[in-house]
Amino acid sequence: MRKFIAMSAIAAMAVMGNASDPEVEKLKEELASLKEQVKDIKVKTAGDNVKFSVNMRTAIDAIEYTRASGAKNSNANLMTNRLQLGMAAQAAENLTFNGLLSYNKAFGAAPAGANGFPQRGYGYDTFDWVINENLTDDTLKVKEASMYYYGEIGVPFTFSVGRRPATDGFLANHREDVPSGKSPLAHSINVEYDGLSFLLKELTDFGTSFKICAGRGLTNARSRFNMDGGLTSYGDYSESDTSIDSVDMYGFILVPYDDGQYKVSTMMYTATNLPGFTMANGTVGNDFSLTGGDGMIGGLAPVWSGTGTVPTETFNGMKATSMNSNLVMKSMGDFDGQVLSFEARGLGDGISDFLDDTNFFASYARSITKPNNENDTMNLAAFDGFIGYDMNAIAQIVDPADGDPTDSATATPTQLQNMATNMANMANNMAPVKEGMLGSTDSETGSSIWVGINFPAIITDGRFGLEYNQGDEYWRSFTYGEDTMIGSKLAARGNATEVYYTQPIVGNNFVAQLRYTTITYTHTGSQGFFGSEGMPLEIDDAVAMGMDPVEKATDMRFSLTYNY
Repeated sequence: MRKFIAMSAIAAMAVMGNASDPEVEKLKEELASLKEQVKDIKVKTAGDNVKFSVNMRTAIDAIEYTRASGAKNSNANLMTNRLQLGMAAQAAENLTFNGLLSYNKAFGAAPAGANGFPQRGYGYDTFDWVINENLTDDTLKVKEASMYYYGEIGVPFTFSVGRRPATDGFLANHREDVPSGKSPLAHSINVEYDGLSFLLKELTDFGTSFKICAGRGLTNARSRFNMDGGLTSYGDYSESDTSIDSVDMYGFILVPYDDGQYKVSTMMYTATNLPGFTMANGTVGNDFSLTGGDGMIGGLAPVWSGTGTVPTETFNGMKATSMNSNLVMKSMGDFDGQVLSFEARGLGDGISDFLDDTNFFASYARSITKPNNENDTMNLAAFDGFIGYDMNAIAQIVDPADGDPTDSATATPTQLQNMATNMANMANNMAPVKEGMLGSTDSETGSSIWVGINFPAIITDGRFGLEYNQGDEYWRSFTYGEDTMIGSKLAARGNATEVYYTQPIVGNNFVAQLRYTTITYTHTGSQGFFGSEGMPLEIDDAVAMGMDPVEKATDMRFSLTYNY
């Protein structure tokens, strides 16, 4: 087509040199008509093609975790390839599509682990919120896919829907060496999800914009050909009463000021039906074994474990059908997030070239839990006492008659049975212990600060960056998709420091980066979900309870990135 147009134009110019004015005008009209036809074809075919971009990164990370006991887990040469294929198409002047396909994998294959499953690429490696950030296999997955419609209602607006560009957002883009962050404020949201947005721009002369956002992070729907109803048919993709409720998120991003150099951005959102692990609302058989001193689920292990003078074979079984020995996910409650961020692209105005090219940012975020308190951590309503007990061992515990230890020779079966009955009655009258949210049945507020600066290296054309963040005990963020092998530094209940150097090799098309991240945790549960696994315990308290949590994590990364 292009060759034909070029030849037509040359022929037309040659004829014009010898033609009379009417003939020239006629040729001009024909040429203009031809150009218009070609333009129409291009519009209908999105410029003859879908435009692709490539981001290919090869990295080697040296990671290390130090537990409270001083023991370490590490990997000194974790080598990875990450490929991201961008797509863009424009069907009309006011209608576009943008997409991003990705894979992120460790070098080579994933061998089977002790359980027979591969070490990577199954279970929570494939959790939809972080499917492209976790190391899986070399299959391409959809990271982003959104359609955009542009219009005007007094001010310009953009409506978009699809799989959202919700990772490497505002402020996280500095470390990732991309010009500007994507939609969400990365201090609180850096995770993949599906949804829609409606953006109003140019609301004032100083760059005010307002965006309404909504999304779904999890859908409650049965599978095709489901059999969970047995002889009762529930239908394909109907809601399940035994599954996690749909997780929805909605809120807004308000930019009150943006003059191209200084920018203030705020974000407020609510997320509903957030999931967490629990042992609640399940049943087990009447012989819930305590042999070996494992204790009762729900925190009574210190009382009933086989320690001290009580032999470990004391309790052979317990009748407690309201207990559940398996971890399951349940909806724990709702959650509010609030962020205020400031960015300066250049400090001052013309003070020096160095300051003109120095970027600084600061951000403050809050998280507020709203537990539904619908799940029981422990419910002893069905507790019926001990079965299959060892008479000699139980006799050493307590004499029901006077409460003092007694010799087994003086304990009668009646005394022992009375003791078991009394214990059952007390348990039956105990109120169920509620799960709450992050280990608390009350609404809890957490907070985090994040500051960063990056500046030119002066002697090279590279850039240095330094970032610091700190979160308190109840801080919780949706930053599971943050690009750090040791987990999200922004989710830390504690503090994190990061320093990096980025060096262009062939312009922005081939870039090297050296990065060091260190996280020191003051409380447990930094990157869990929203059940008791997210309960904040001070590290020393966790150790006193027999745990050995991670106290420090480090990640040294060297990467080479190709952009086109």
